[in-house]
Amino acid sequence: MRERLSMDSDWLFHLGEPARPKVRTHESVYGYAKAGGAQGPAGWQWNDNDWETVHLPHDWSHRQPFDREQGYPNFGYKPRGTGWYRKKFRLGDGYRNKRLLLELDGIATHATIYVNGSVLERNLSGYTSFMVDITDRALFGDQPNLIAVHVDATEAEGWWYEGAGIYRHVWLTVMEPLHIDYRGIFVRPEKQQDGSWLAHVETTIASEQEHPAAYTLTSRIADADGCTVAEIQTAGVCPPGEQQTLSTALELPSVRLWDVDDPYLYTLHSELSLVDGTESRLSDRVETSFGCRTIRVCPDEGFFLNERPLKLKGTCNHQDHAGVGVALPDSLQEYRIRRLKEMGSNAYRCAHHNPTPELLEVCDRLGMLVMNENRRFESSREGLLQLESMVKRDRNHPSVIMYSLFNEEPLQGTPTGRRMMKRMMRTVRRLDPTRPLLGAMHGGVLEDGGTADVMDVTGFNYMHGTYDQFRAKHPRQPVIGSETVSAFSTRSQYEDDTVRQMFASYDEACAPWGATAREAWKAVAERDYVMGTFVWTGFDYRGEPTPYEWPSVSTHFGIMDTCGFAKDVYYLYQAFWLNEPVLHLLPHWSWPGREGEPIRVMTHTNCEEAELFVNGRSQGRRRINRYEQTEWLVPYEPGELRLEGYIDGQRVKTAVTETVGEAVRLEALPHKPVLLGDGRDAVAIELRAVDAAGRLVPTDNRRLAFTVEGEAHLLGTGNGDPNSHEPDTEPWRSLFHGRCQLIVQSAPSAPSGLVTIRAEGEGLEPLSLELPIEAVAQLPSVPGLRERYINEWLVTHQAYDERPDPHMQVLASDMNTWEKVDVGHGLLDRLKGLEGFILYRTLIPLAESERTEERSLLFHSIGGGIEIYADGQLLHQEERVWPYLMEVPLGKAAAQAGDALQVTVLIELRPDLYNSGIGGSVVLQQAAAREEG
Repeated sequence: MRERLSMDSDWLFHLGEPARPKVRTHESVYGYAKAGGAQGPAGWQWNDNDWETVHLPHDWSHRQPFDREQGYPNFGYKPRGTGWYRKKFRLGDGYRNKRLLLELDGIATHATIYVNGSVLERNLSGYTSFMVDITDRALFGDQPNLIAVHVDATEAEGWWYEGAGIYRHVWLTVMEPLHIDYRGIFVRPEKQQDGSWLAHVETTIASEQEHPAAYTLTSRIADADGCTVAEIQTAGVCPPGEQQTLSTALELPSVRLWDVDDPYLYTLHSELSLVDGTESRLSDRVETSFGCRTIRVCPDEGFFLNERPLKLKGTCNHQDHAGVGVALPDSLQEYRIRRLKEMGSNAYRCAHHNPTPELLEVCDRLGMLVMNENRRFESSREGLLQLESMVKRDRNHPSVIMYSLFNEEPLQGTPTGRRMMKRMMRTVRRLDPTRPLLGAMHGGVLEDGGTADVMDVTGFNYMHGTYDQFRAKHPRQPVIGSETVSAFSTRSQYEDDTVRQMFASYDEACAPWGATAREAWKAVAERDYVMGTFVWTGFDYRGEPTPYEWPSVSTHFGIMDTCGFAKDVYYLYQAFWLNEPVLHLLPHWSWPGREGEPIRVMTHTNCEEAELFVNGRSQGRRRINRYEQTEWLVPYEPGELRLEGYIDGQRVKTAVTETVGEAVRLEALPHKPVLLGDGRDAVAIELRAVDAAGRLVPTDNRRLAFTVEGEAHLLGTGNGDPNSHEPDTEPWRSLFHGRCQLIVQSAPSAPSGLVTIRAEGEGLEPLSLELPIEAVAQLPSVPGLRERYINEWLVTHQAYDERPDPHMQVLASDMNTWEKVDVGHGLLDRLKGLEGFILYRTLIPLAESERTEERSLLFHSIGGGIEIYADGQLLHQEERVWPYLMEVPLGKAAAQAGDALQVTVLIELRPDLYNSGIGGSVVLQQAAAREEG
């Protein structure tokens, strides 16, 4: 049966290129040209004992110090470079004769995947999920396996912070020889003209059987309660080594629609059975989540979801978060989508790339519509393969409502771009004909012969002044604001400060190409034919610190900061997008030393009228234009600022801010109440400085220190300051305008109990937060090994009649007197029954830490007449009638060795010595303690 095993744990990591001697021998060149012959960090003999143990997801870039001299502003002045990952593991004998797929959800940026010494795959995009079939190369039982991944992040794909490393999950999928193919299910619910629904299901079956495989496929659809609502069975015969695609249709009675406010999900259970005569055996089972909904785009009335007009209220977002870079725990994906939903957003643009799968799963569950975006505008073979990967991976997600095939491309308005776009569109429609396709254009929309009128929807990046002109030229072409606004603001900042590189929060500053939030939303809201907007951006992100550079290291574009803390404009969007009264006033009301000075007070509201009071005195009641809002200029006096909102003459909402005192303590606000003890779950904890009355002190910027006690650890910290150069992973962080964030992750197999998070800052009462941990079942996984295996040996081709000289020299060009073998595969069959002598030899590179007398070689299986030499010194001599485990201390031979130690094993083969030779793995290890006397 199918298993999906996590490969996230126990990787060994080395930043940069490990130093290694340049070997120019015939043996090294000859060996590298052979399957399994990888050398250096990709090979078995490489010493990784000093490498760092890491768990995925892992982004090495955000952990590096800021580098103003060599760093790029676009990447937040964080170094990237290259790195190596290695994971050693075993697979039980039960996995023999199974199909084994290594699934890598995302590696930034260019990755080379080695399995047991061979290059099996190269991937050229940091955003493309891909698969490596390791079936033929896997080893089983006592034999270890090695996956080595070289990551080259020196070249960027984008112009923002992209991170570096294996920053998404890795899985091992195990399947029977007869199975449902990788990404082999496509569910396409379709509403019929009579109002009924059919679920069209395409299932691709693959067989690695040696004979034709008779099968039955049962497709069963269950509702959210697990009750079966439709079922169908088909049968067939799949020839060996081939695939078959079966198309079926299931009637769905009384469908409950998937919608943004009711994201109802069904599950397709696909069960494949191998039939042998009258008996059948379940061979594979796959569950596929999907939703029933209709989407339609209209050039006059915009976007329709389930035949209801729906203005898309979206944000564009990159994938990094404070404290963790791009290596987000899954729970942070949900935290971010919930923050957007609370703002009133119903759409999410994955800018400018295919997202992590877990983000789409959250959007399915929470009802967030998604514009899925392709990274490269390219119709080459590689470009189309990346595009196909996105579509086949994501086409079952009901949240995905459209595919964007490019963003702001120089060829967008040219005949060349038109030809490319047409080919890419054909590729997508072959795989998924159900979703509209677009490109996000920042020019060329009025050019004849470009891409603007061949796509299903024309995406406008900014250029809102061109909406009407384009519609006049292309009245039947649907339009969407694929990227809008690009306004600047800094959380809780109320004056522009060019020295500190911060922006006021009055919705005034924007990029030269952009607009304020009010101007851009008005342009969309007042035009029914514009399907909606995707604001740049929902969250601040690392890099691209427009319009400033150093010391700014992240953007000012976000509606929220990098922690997900709301800026004032968050409430302006609530006023635009929520169907409930919203009333927010800014700024805060704590301005010591500025008594009597005029302070701008502004509304963010959807109320029709608002009245402002200062210490109970009315400053006037005013009508509100939603797209303009209103302001008062109020002389500052400490006390209370109160705003009352009216609709139809009735007071419906009140907002109050008060002058606060000095901060005296900290307040902790976890984003969820319980931490799951699976080693993967994480919680974002907001820490706030508050005064004696428990009110946020928005001017406090003191440094805090943290400790985490119990079955959890501190994963990262942030504060949303776009100019902060504090490290993400140290147990301290300064508040920024009264707030900072901790991200705490559980330990694997954590029992139910409490984690204690402590925080303290000078002059503040210490904080102690007890967060419950709930013990949960662990995700099935493949644990890693730390042993250093010495399994690559040379062995003489033939047995010598007379005892040979164990110190004999071997010509570097001699590939025929000696045979290269992996002793982990077991005893060589050709040695069985022989008489005489054979030699094994290997060269073991030694790190300085390994050149001690406390090292030994552990032979898992060795037998015969045994002599073991290290750099010419006899270490051990004995006869073993039967092979078994043997540890040989290296002693002074290791202590006196140079960069490498040559080990030779002489074996005498005799009829009375059974299974003579090295018949199992060899491990270099710390010598076991021995009793004296």
